[in-house]
Amino acid sequence: MKKFVSFLFSMFFTGILFVVFAISIGYATFIENDYGTTTAKILIYNARWFEILLLVISVNLIGSIIINGLVSKKKWTNFLFHFAFLFIILGAAFTRYIGYEGTMHIREGDSSNTIVSTESFINVSASDENQTVSDETEVLFSPYASNRFSETLHLDNQEIHFENLQYVPSAVESVVPNPSGEPIVSVLTVNPGMQRNDFNLKQGNSKQVDGYSLGFESAENNDVSLFINDGTLFISANDSLRVTGMQGTEPIVIPPGESAQIETQKVYSMGELNFAVKQFFMKAVTQLEYDPSQRGGAANDALRMLVTVGDQSKELIVFGQKGVVSNPVNARINGVTVSASYGSKNIELPFSLYLEDFQLERYPGSNSPSSYASEVVLRDGEVEMPYRIFMNNILKYEGYRFFQSSYDQDERGTILSVNYDVLGTSVTYFGYLIMTIGMILTLFNRSSRFRSLVKGSGKMREKRRKLFAVLIFAFSFSAVSAQTPNLQPPDKQHVKEFEELLLQSRKGRVEPAATLASEIMRKVAKKQKWEGMSASAVFLDMQASPEKWRNVRFIKVANPELRNFLGINGKYAAFNDIVTSRERGGYKLSSLVNAAYEKSSAKRNKLEKEVINVDERVNILNSVFTGHFFTVFPVPGDENKKWVSVNEAETLGGEHQVFAEQIVSNYFSAVGNRNWPAANQLLAQLKSYQQQQGAEIIPSKTKIKLEVLYHKLDVFGKLSKIFMTLGLVLLFIQLITIFNPKVKLNKLRRGGFLLIVLLFLVHTAGLAVRWYISGHAPWSNGYESMVFVSWATLLAGLIFVRRSEITLSLTTLLAGLTLLVASFSWMSPEITNLVPVLKSYWLIVHVAVIMASYGFLGIAALLGLLNLILMVFRTPGNLTRISFTIKELVYIINISLILGLFTLTIGSFLGGVWANESWGRYWGWDPKETWAMVTILVYAFIVHMYKIPGLKGNYAISAASLLGFGSVLMTYFGVNYYLSGLHSYAQGEPAPIPNGVYIAVFLVLVLVTAAYFSETKRKQQKLK
Repeated sequence: MKKFVSFLFSMFFTGILFVVFAISIGYATFIENDYGTTTAKILIYNARWFEILLLVISVNLIGSIIINGLVSKKKWTNFLFHFAFLFIILGAAFTRYIGYEGTMHIREGDSSNTIVSTESFINVSASDENQTVSDETEVLFSPYASNRFSETLHLDNQEIHFENLQYVPSAVESVVPNPSGEPIVSVLTVNPGMQRNDFNLKQGNSKQVDGYSLGFESAENNDVSLFINDGTLFISANDSLRVTGMQGTEPIVIPPGESAQIETQKVYSMGELNFAVKQFFMKAVTQLEYDPSQRGGAANDALRMLVTVGDQSKELIVFGQKGVVSNPVNARINGVTVSASYGSKNIELPFSLYLEDFQLERYPGSNSPSSYASEVVLRDGEVEMPYRIFMNNILKYEGYRFFQSSYDQDERGTILSVNYDVLGTSVTYFGYLIMTIGMILTLFNRSSRFRSLVKGSGKMREKRRKLFAVLIFAFSFSAVSAQTPNLQPPDKQHVKEFEELLLQSRKGRVEPAATLASEIMRKVAKKQKWEGMSASAVFLDMQASPEKWRNVRFIKVANPELRNFLGINGKYAAFNDIVTSRERGGYKLSSLVNAAYEKSSAKRNKLEKEVINVDERVNILNSVFTGHFFTVFPVPGDENKKWVSVNEAETLGGEHQVFAEQIVSNYFSAVGNRNWPAANQLLAQLKSYQQQQGAEIIPSKTKIKLEVLYHKLDVFGKLSKIFMTLGLVLLFIQLITIFNPKVKLNKLRRGGFLLIVLLFLVHTAGLAVRWYISGHAPWSNGYESMVFVSWATLLAGLIFVRRSEITLSLTTLLAGLTLLVASFSWMSPEITNLVPVLKSYWLIVHVAVIMASYGFLGIAALLGLLNLILMVFRTPGNLTRISFTIKELVYIINISLILGLFTLTIGSFLGGVWANESWGRYWGWDPKETWAMVTILVYAFIVHMYKIPGLKGNYAISAASLLGFGSVLMTYFGVNYYLSGLHSYAQGEPAPIPNGVYIAVFLVLVLVTAAYFSETKRKQQKLK
């Protein structure tokens, strides 16, 4: 028993649990991506074995806290954040088993006190003359799971058993004639909202439709009854029935209680119920079939249930779907009336909400929502509380929280998501709080492992001063490239004025012409300048002299095979090389483009990818030549503040239209003729018109000038080259000092440090300018977050420079590589407006902390890589110096890992707070948050490896810090581009994995293996 307890609470078993947990949830994200969220929940997240795993982890954590003596005065900070995870797990349990979610739909002028549950339920009941019994069971069904459901009710000493035989998503029920079958009626109903509902009634069954009950020879007292008489189908009702022909003939009225023969070409109406009998079968069977179209209606799933009462059984087809409260299906079996329904349920609230007004704001000139809000009044007895609900501004009342979720297409109704989870959220938030406090205080606790690592690192630094000389080589970088201009550039002073002319992007953002010109240049030519001309000069001249530019080879064509197809020499093609007259073949890429788009992106070859890229570039140029990008005219009185080009001048109306057409023609004519006095005057008139008609959304002059300067300087593009070159040179010098300790260049070391500090300040200023220009924190998209990761990485290097100077060279190199990645074409460097969900204070804090953690973990990975390289090239001649350096770097690796793990964990749970405040759920197993948890588990395992037998030592921590960074890359890149979820805002098809990734993985594995054998060999020689 002692051995079992010892194993149960051992760090080795903890490591096993971490690995199993991480693999399980990581694998679940791929299940979700391929088979749906419900399947992932059934197989993993909501599975019983997964709950047991979490319970075992909790028990292991409690035991580890006790055995490792964390409940002590010296280790109380460690105890605090370890114990916090128990609160987080407990809070999650409360949320899972006590809390619930739903949606509330309200139209303007109406009120509601009912929400529709997010979860799906099966409701079954049975009744006779004396008693009614029922049961409700929450279920998750998927076409890829077994979908078991079995329930037994007891009614007057009689068992009524319900069992699910089949689940079919997006199902339709077809009727097939069968000699051994039973009577079946196929019915069609249409509600007042013109929604169609098709269903079948078996003999003895009834169904509720829009508040009316229809029965087929059912013992129930139905509103409408169908019955057989001498093989013919008849109808009767408890109210008057109107019978109308399909051609709209004069209706016939069937009085209440009277019967009439059914005619299949007639429409029967009673109140708001309209129905027709499509077919009647004396002997037939039904079968469920998958049909995603379902005649244009919402997809209904279906269950085929077997109901047994005594010695009689009957199958029921039960339709329903998540998010919709479905009508039950009734049947009479062996004298008992049974009922079954599948779908969401109504949950009644102790108060109501009245919708006074729904408001939708759009970005100027765009259909994209900027924000939407619901003006509601909460009514609870004598309490009447007006409130405005919008994204990130929630209504909280009596434990319920209401979030702005969506809205009706006609913009006259709102859809609110509702969450009730007082206990779960409170306990979880308390866990987050004490975890954060504990982690922060641990960094200052003298008895913590972090402080011992810092002290050890300091001692290593003192030893290095005695053993080695230190060198940092200062480097100055300059890159000048110029081409002999073949085009006469526009006047520089006029271009400078033109750069500040405002346009409205297709996303509704008002921006200077310099911004759009820079984007077009980068996308089409993949350059910052063209033959000495700035992007703004090119953009201006293209519109003034389109015929000239159609013959300029400006379009980048990277694929040699495509160049041969187009018949061009070099890497650039002219517009007229690709778009020719009809007599010469028209658009040369037409057939290639169609063939490329017929394939998914993952199956396209290099030629097809480049065809799509060049096609995009051609279309961009065509839009420039035709003036579609020149959206400089605010539409007077437009509620969306839209700006248009001269091509849409008719929307301006009257004298505004005349002005637009004349000034554009005259302006570009003056530019084309190089009449700069006239061009300057017309440009000034155009700017004056913008100020008069569009002043409401025009940025300040300071912001405009700063944005123009931002694009001219291309700060981050230049910094990427400087950082990479500087980092490589410094790393090379550091390696020289390791192998040749006689080198001493202290002055250059200080100079290099000051240069990096200066570059860091430039980087910081660039981020600040981008923040000011865009109006939001600069980490809302892939490009911005990579720029911030680069900044955080360099900051971490500056923090650790006193511990290890080689760390600074590696972080400088990593910062440059990160900026280089940010500049890739598949990152979007445009300054865009944010979608509503991204407008949150919690998001700013969450992303900032997460990005900072990536910097620390990136340092650990690079140092691990360097250590493995040093292990491979260690020889008896340099053994002492290399071993000392490896040991020194291991201290920095461990410090970086702890800081990275702490910030990653805090940042991830801050993301939970953001999610909870944005859409009402602090954890929902979204792929992004799941992989963040995987990364936390991976690094928690690595940080605790020093306590696991067989995983201690310099090699183990170096290899693990490098390999573990793969989880960070998967969290950052893999989820965003290869998995679907809430964090993928408007993502299209995932891009294929670049071949370079496979090569990099192979090289890393080769290095890890070579270092392992080298380290093993060294240990064997040491033993001898």
